[in-house]
Amino acid sequence: MRLSRYSPSLLLAFISVNALAQTAADSARSLREVTVFASRLSQPGNQTGHAVTVISGASVARYPVNSLDDLLRCLPALEIQSRGSFGAQADVSMRGSTFNQVLFLLDGMRLNDPLTGHFGAYLPITPSEIEQIEIIRGAGAALYGPDAVGGVINIVTKTFAASEHRREAELASTTLRGEWNLWHTNTGGFLATDKLRLGGGLLLNTTDGQLRDYPGTSRSDVNLKTYSLSAAYDLTPRLNVAARASLDRRDYSAQYFYTTAIGDLSRETTNKDWYQGQLRYQPTERARTEAQVSTSRGTDYYLYTPTSVASDHLTHYTNVLLSHQQQFSDKLRATLGTQADHRAVLSNDRGNHDQWHYAVFGVVALTPTAGLALTGGLRLDHDQAYGTEVVPQLNVSQQLGTELTVRGAVGRAIRAPDFTERYNANGRPGVVPNGFNVGNAALQAERTMNYELGADYRPLPGLTAKVTGFLRKGSNQIDYVPTPGAQVIEASGLANLNPAATYRFAQNLFDVTTRGLETELTYQRQFTAKTRLDGSVGYTLVKVSNAENLASQYLANIARQVVSGTLSLTANRFNGSLSGLWKQRDANAVAAINRVQNAEYVVFNARLEVALLPQRLWLTGQVQNLFNEHYADLLGAQMPTRWLMGGLRLALRK
Repeated sequence: MRLSRYSPSLLLAFISVNALAQTAADSARSLREVTVFASRLSQPGNQTGHAVTVISGASVARYPVNSLDDLLRCLPALEIQSRGSFGAQADVSMRGSTFNQVLFLLDGMRLNDPLTGHFGAYLPITPSEIEQIEIIRGAGAALYGPDAVGGVINIVTKTFAASEHRREAELASTTLRGEWNLWHTNTGGFLATDKLRLGGGLLLNTTDGQLRDYPGTSRSDVNLKTYSLSAAYDLTPRLNVAARASLDRRDYSAQYFYTTAIGDLSRETTNKDWYQGQLRYQPTERARTEAQVSTSRGTDYYLYTPTSVASDHLTHYTNVLLSHQQQFSDKLRATLGTQADHRAVLSNDRGNHDQWHYAVFGVVALTPTAGLALTGGLRLDHDQAYGTEVVPQLNVSQQLGTELTVRGAVGRAIRAPDFTERYNANGRPGVVPNGFNVGNAALQAERTMNYELGADYRPLPGLTAKVTGFLRKGSNQIDYVPTPGAQVIEASGLANLNPAATYRFAQNLFDVTTRGLETELTYQRQFTAKTRLDGSVGYTLVKVSNAENLASQYLANIARQVVSGTLSLTANRFNGSLSGLWKQRDANAVAAINRVQNAEYVVFNARLEVALLPQRLWLTGQVQNLFNEHYADLLGAQMPTRWLMGGLRLALRK
């Protein structure tokens, strides 16, 4: 019997809790005590007015995953639309958003690639450097800028975090060997002294890959490497400087990643160099000024077939952010800031383009009475792609007793089309093949109004339940729509198209409405000094509709229902964890390559560890896709079937 036929209730029973296997110190951090740095105000999580999930860096190593984007796939109220093996490429959706409507931040600085939203989850960081991962669901454009429509994922690192200093040294390494010549290595360390913090690491996934089903003729091979080094130093007790250099290198088979053409033999190579600096001045505990700069250089080399002309892209992105946070009293704090960034692309396929973006913003947090928190944001954005926009936001939370917090938010959000949506295939030599995506230089920016109402309930120590209803009313939403070539030629004026072909043409879809419900249940229990159980499970229901009733590419792939979670148990010398995902969506036949995207699927990953040296060295076994589900998330990109691997995990800490 196929697991995809199981009901979501069976999955909920099987993964009733999700592993955040943390140390005893981690378990004490309830949502009320966790600081959310991405709020621009360093707020307690229960005062943000949003549904927030915070994952500690200490827990990441115990998930049965091989990459950070694989980790996101396990977390509640997220939908990950993957292509390929071990995080080769993954799109992230939150609350029915497209992948371009989720904003990624690294220590508060934008990571989203200006070329294409498909590279959003190419995170230039290694797990050993992570202090915590913050997932803030719902619109936040007034605080963070464009693209924060469905939500924000902020990765806070140990070197850059504005947290209390601690003296420590740690070294962690997981090395796994698996089928199809798989090598996985996640190795790194962190050192903190009175004035210096130093972190760095390596994340490697390489494999010959599984053979794709007919009519595929290639393997799902990948060669993925991320290197990172960061440091922070206290020049004086009030002045701190931090810097980071990261390199992300990816080479992988991309067959059917972007097209459903029978002749697709695609291969893609991407490189991303990321450099980041920060100067923090904190004269008192109530005031902090930060100057931050990040710059990245990315290359993308895409070859459709061995004999075709490669698409070759070079992108540059530079971002400067200056902000000042001031706490005026126990009831009032505020942040003022300004931002400027420059995006540029040099491409033989999309042409040469560059754009500037500027913004000023203010965020005020007021706690007028006990338990009531009001957060208001206002941002003035100017972008060469869409002009000048005013973006407001208001969040409210009220704590009722010690167990219940109710919250709500309303805000506007905006997103400009990226270079791929505007210019893809516009300059491609020869005739663009049937089934390709074609950009539209006349695209307008997306605009949305977002509403949410929810509650957090903590009936017992270690147990938290969250529920949120949300509504998003959008106009000009960008998506690719199958369109006859003759119509595309008429609309775009492009001369390199075949009028008899069909292309997925980038268009603005008017009056897109997204509504839904998300729930999350988390639990942590320390039974004895050596036995603990951790976990959560999330369920999301989404309905997306557009007045035009168009068969859009990415909206059609958004799941109607998702259940995800992971169970973890630590007992004496054994650690065990099991992650699960059930997804239900519209079935989609990809006739050209004889594929069917099933209306639902279930995938489990599992890990079992035995301590060879208690608290230091573990023998590790892991299975991806435990029950050998055959599935695809997008187009015809076949996801891996069952994959066995094993190795060692080392953790040294002082």
